[in-house]
Amino acid sequence: MPGPRLSSRQTVLLPDVDPFYAAPAGLSSAKPGDILRSRPVPYPIAAFNTAVVNLKGAYQILYRTTDSNGQPEAAMTTLLIPYNANPAKLLSYQIAEDAAYSGCAPSFILQKSSTPNATVSQAEIILIEAALNNGWYVVTPDYEGPKSSYVAGIQAGQATLDSIRAVLKSSSFSGISVKPKVALWGYSGGALATNWAIELQGSYAPELSFVGAAIGGLIGSIENVLETINKGPFVGLAATGLMGLYNEYPYFATYLEEQFIPATAETFKSVLRQCLGVSTSQFSGQDIFSYFKSGAAVLDGAPAQKVFGALNLGQNVPKMPLYIYKSINDQISPIADADNLVNYYCKGGAAVEYKRDLVSDHTSLAITGAGEALVWLEARMSGQSPESGCSTDTVISTLLNPEGLALLGTTLVECLIALLGVPVGPLSLGTLG
Repeated sequence: MPGPRLSSRQTVLLPDVDPFYAAPAGLSSAKPGDILRSRPVPYPIAAFNTAVVNLKGAYQILYRTTDSNGQPEAAMTTLLIPYNANPAKLLSYQIAEDAAYSGCAPSFILQKSSTPNATVSQAEIILIEAALNNGWYVVTPDYEGPKSSYVAGIQAGQATLDSIRAVLKSSSFSGISVKPKVALWGYSGGALATNWAIELQGSYAPELSFVGAAIGGLIGSIENVLETINKGPFVGLAATGLMGLYNEYPYFATYLEEQFIPATAETFKSVLRQCLGVSTSQFSGQDIFSYFKSGAAVLDGAPAQKVFGALNLGQNVPKMPLYIYKSINDQISPIADADNLVNYYCKGGAAVEYKRDLVSDHTSLAITGAGEALVWLEARMSGQSPESGCSTDTVISTLLNPEGLALLGTTLVECLIALLGVPVGPLSLGTLG
C-alpha cells in the first residue's frame, strides 16, 4: 500500500492548521492513552520527503496525554505497519525532532512533500525501516505535544508512554496484539524522550511492560548541554531548547521575556518557526547568552534553576533492561553526565549494558552505533534474556562489532531498495507478487 497520491496542488497541512490535531470537547474526561480519533495518514510516508515508503499500513492516532504541568492534552502519534508484520512485536521509536515548532513534528515531516527543512529528523526513517523489515510494528510519537515543548522531559516521557497505551488500544484497525512485546529506541533528542519514558514508567504507566530500551547519545543535564554547546556549531540547539521550555512552562516564559534584550528578542524567537537544520545554521558560533540582559547568569535565576532541577534525569531507576551507547567525545552532552546516570541506575539495581565509544562524536555515533543497538533490540524481541546486572565497556568503536556492522550494512542496503518502492517488511512471494 504505497499510500494516496499527492497532486501538485495538494499540500500536507501543518499540525497547527489541521483540524484533525485539535483536541476534542471533553478531553479532560478521557484517560491517558485513550484514542481520541484515528485515520490513515493523509499522504504517503516518505524517505527524505520524496521517496514513498511502501507500507502495508500507516495511521495517525490522536490520543490523550498529560503535559509537564499535569494538564490533559491531545498529542499525535504515527503507527507504521510493514508487510508480513508480526502483531506481537512493537517498537516505539522516538525521532530527534529537536525543534520548538510544530512543522517539525514526526507526524508531519514523515509525510511526502511536507517540508525540505527537517532532513536530520527525516533521515531516521533509515533506522525505522530496519525495524519494519524485522516485521515489527513501529510507532513514533509527537512526544513534544501540541505546544512543541522541546527538551521538556516530563512532557516527552508521558507522551511517549501514552502513545504506546493508545497503540495497544488500536487492534480494531491496526491488527496489533493486545499484549505485544514492546521496546523503545531513541538517539539524542529522541533519547531524551526515551530516557524520561523509562524513568516515569513505574509511576505513570505501571501497567505497561517492556522487554528493553536502547538509548544513544543520552542527554543527562539540560543545563550542562547549554554550557557545553555555547559558541560552537550546535548552539542553535540552546536557543531551540530554551524556547521549547518557554512553550511548556508559563513561569519560565515570563522569566525569559524579562531577560530578553529587546533589539534581538525576535531573532532569538525565530526558532519557533523553523526546524533543526535552519536553527543550527543561523546561530552557529554565537554566544547564546548575548541575547539576555544577565548574560550567562540567566541560567542562575530562580525560574531557570527551578525548571532545570525538574528536568535532570536520575530521579527514578528504570525497571527494564537498558542498552546505552555514548561517544566519549560527545560535543553536545558531556560523557560524564552519561557515566553518572548509568552509575545511578546500576546502584539502584537496573540491568544496563553501557558502551562508551572512543572514536565517534555525537553526530557519527547516531549511525555507527545503530547496528549494535539493533542487534541488542532484536535479541530482546526474540525473547533472549539480557545480561544480568551492569557492564561498562569502553570500545574503539561500536562499529567494530561484526554482528552490528553486518546488520548496519544490511539496513543501509534495505533502505536503498525501499527507495525503489519495494514493499517494506520480511520478504515473501506474496509481497513481491
